[in-house]
Amino acid sequence: MGKILLGLLKVLLIVTFVVAITFAVWIYFRGSQPIDIPEARGITFWQFIKERWEAYRTVDAKISVLPQYLGCHNDIIRLLPSTLRGAFNFAYASFNTDSKLAEAFRYWEVTAPDPILPTLKQKNIVEIPDVFWSYF
Repeated sequence: MGKILLGLLKVLLIVTFVVAITFAVWIYFRGSQPIDIPEARGITFWQFIKERWEAYRTVDAKISVLPQYLGCHNDIIRLLPSTLRGAFNFAYASFNTDSKLAEAFRYWEVTAPDPILPTLKQKNIVEIPDVFWSYF
């Protein structure tokens, strides 16, 4: 019994590792392509992040010099978990349009439309990575 559980644990760890590596490669690949938003001026996601980090360093330098700004932070990393969760939720809602999550997205599309965010449409499993990236 112990050998079976140990074998299952090994398989689970290997599958988890492969999925994590595949996801990381996919994020790197998609981040190297130009952003589809017209205001992005054709830059890639990684160029955008580089610009944000440079702006973060500038703000951080000002904060450290001027004591009246102590406590002000421009931390873009803290938004990453909520952005990832929103992208996963939108991808799930696009795949399963009968869910309560999809109803919530439709409610906000009608109540407070945002031209930057994609609209909810039924997608098949092959299109879900593109839906995730467009929301992310």
